[in-house]
Amino acid sequence: MEDFAAISAFVRVVEAKSFAAAATQLGMTPSGVSRAVSRLEERLGARLLFRSTRSLRLTDDGAAFHARCKEILADLTEATEALNYATRKPTGKLRVGISLAVGRAAIIPRLDEFEQRYPDIRLELSMTDSPADLNEEGIDCAIRVGELEDSSLIARKIGYLRNVVCASPDYLRKYGAPQSIDDLKQHRCINYVYPNGRQRQWQFDTPSGQVGVDIDAHLLINDGESVIQAVSAGLGITQAPHMLVACMLDKGMIELVMADTISTGKPVWIVYPQKKHLSARVQAFIEWVRELFERTNEPGLKKPPMAKPVAPAQRLSA
Repeated sequence: MEDFAAISAFVRVVEAKSFAAAATQLGMTPSGVSRAVSRLEERLGARLLFRSTRSLRLTDDGAAFHARCKEILADLTEATEALNYATRKPTGKLRVGISLAVGRAAIIPRLDEFEQRYPDIRLELSMTDSPADLNEEGIDCAIRVGELEDSSLIARKIGYLRNVVCASPDYLRKYGAPQSIDDLKQHRCINYVYPNGRQRQWQFDTPSGQVGVDIDAHLLINDGESVIQAVSAGLGITQAPHMLVACMLDKGMIELVMADTISTGKPVWIVYPQKKHLSARVQAFIEWVRELFERTNEPGLKKPPMAKPVAPAQRLSA
């Protein structure tokens, strides 16, 4: 334990860039911290720090030792948190990476549940549609949708973004509800358009298999949240992940149509850097978001049996 105390003191000195600052953080005297680091150097038989009255810098051996010690102390902290997870509420800062659409429509409206369950976790959401480098940006975990490319991360599948067709009550009163895929060509469809100009292809599960359909939309929008807002305003019909429209469905702002064509959609993952132990904070978030997907991403409607792979894309004219 003495070695761990000395290692902790050494790491704190490096990060604080002075013995005095490290001593204040550790509740020790500067001379006590200095003696602890000196004893550590003696035990190792190597000099870790160059000391002077004006500066403090690492030796080459010290730099390599500091990097390894920092990892070991982080692993020790995480192992302790994981061991105490069942008996102690997780605490501290948690950084989560998430796409803008999933964050705005699915996670943020329900964060009060997470905060009530884990009041001592300080959550920081890093919301961007560009995949972040978790290690470089200090992100503890991230929600990713679709196929994963970064094999250096640990991934846990938490569900699917199941796709549903929906419209506002006002729209359905004016124009009625489509009963089949072919009926969509008689309706005013709203679709998402990618930055490259390509429109989102709608996917449907049918008794004969999965079908991809190219929609000739009445209105194109390059922002997913705005597509959903346009639908709630009665401007037309769209297909969207159920989880992203669940809040509006609960409030009666929009309604599901063509319930027998709900598609499986893309897989959703929680990813995090490879570590021996997961902190209690990350475990708590994974547990909560998995429950969230199970509760809010299932439309609760009977789906037809799957039989065949995806059929060639069809084209519907407006």
